[in-house]
Amino acid sequence: MPYLARSQILTGYAMLARSLGLSPERLVRAAGLDLAALDDLDARISAQAFAELLERSSEAAKIEDFGLRLAESRALGILGPIGIVVHQEPDFRAALLSLARYLPFHNESLVLHLEETRDLAILSLDVLTSTAGQGFQVTDLSLGAFYRILRRLAGPEWKAHRVCFEHVAPRSTAAHRRFFGCRVEFEHEFNGIVFRAIDLDTPLAMSDVMLAKYAHRYLDSMIVYRGATIDEKVRELVGLLLSSGNCNAEKVARGLGVDRRTVHRYLAANGETFSSVLTDVRKDVATRLLASQRPLSEVAEQVGFSGAPALSRWFRQHFRCSPSQWRHRSRRSPSAATSARRRAVG
Repeated sequence: MPYLARSQILTGYAMLARSLGLSPERLVRAAGLDLAALDDLDARISAQAFAELLERSSEAAKIEDFGLRLAESRALGILGPIGIVVHQEPDFRAALLSLARYLPFHNESLVLHLEETRDLAILSLDVLTSTAGQGFQVTDLSLGAFYRILRRLAGPEWKAHRVCFEHVAPRSTAAHRRFFGCRVEFEHEFNGIVFRAIDLDTPLAMSDVMLAKYAHRYLDSMIVYRGATIDEKVRELVGLLLSSGNCNAEKVARGLGVDRRTVHRYLAANGETFSSVLTDVRKDVATRLLASQRPLSEVAEQVGFSGAPALSRWFRQHFRCSPSQWRHRSRRSPSAATSARRRAVG
């Protein structure tokens, strides 16, 4: 099953490639990607293809620090809603734990772990793309980006104790030493950033507990977990796109980083079609929202209809009653309504 990442991981690539005399359009196409994906905040691309793009670009430019150079353009903003959560946490420890927890929403191929000893803390990184053992650009980019984020949170004077890489040392380590400003070790047993454990208690100046709470709730409801099947990911993306009023197989395929035929093939293997999945998700969302106090117009909008009349026509077709009748019955007998909903959705 492919690992996916938000298209924003391409941010800064084209500018860097051109500055090195490369054609970013040609290299991106050769990797099976599209720079236009940056225009769609919901789009996801293949993390494997991105890792291969970095390796090809490094080879074409004849430089070993391509990943580190791209890391120079990385900031909290590239993480989208994850950046909001991280920036609003009360202290350094909470920020890093949230970063590790929600990172799969940004890039499923990266896994962060925060470990603490008495004196030292380690933010370690696992890279799940198969090129991890063949090239090191995506590892350099990722650790470089996380290092910049740590300095943004802890302050410009903050420094790590050392930075470790599993891969062999490049011919020249000057770029790595200059970028991190601390001891850099290669052929280590893990990829990670080692720093003082006491730094974890550092309060964050911009902390806003309420904003962090709402951002957590948003991410908890939207995150697509690494272990999800293709079918689960299709359903997840349908749920995300439903309120747009234009949820279709093309947009879902783009979000998964595959073509539309691939989506249809995966669903057909499970005896489903895109239409049946769309209907199932819409039924589930509509009945859950009707159990609340939300106005019918708002329920209609959330499930992709132009207004309450359109919702009512669709609802009668599938449930043989109006949304108002369903709501009334669910209030009188919640258990009966739940059973009916399961029969309709199932």
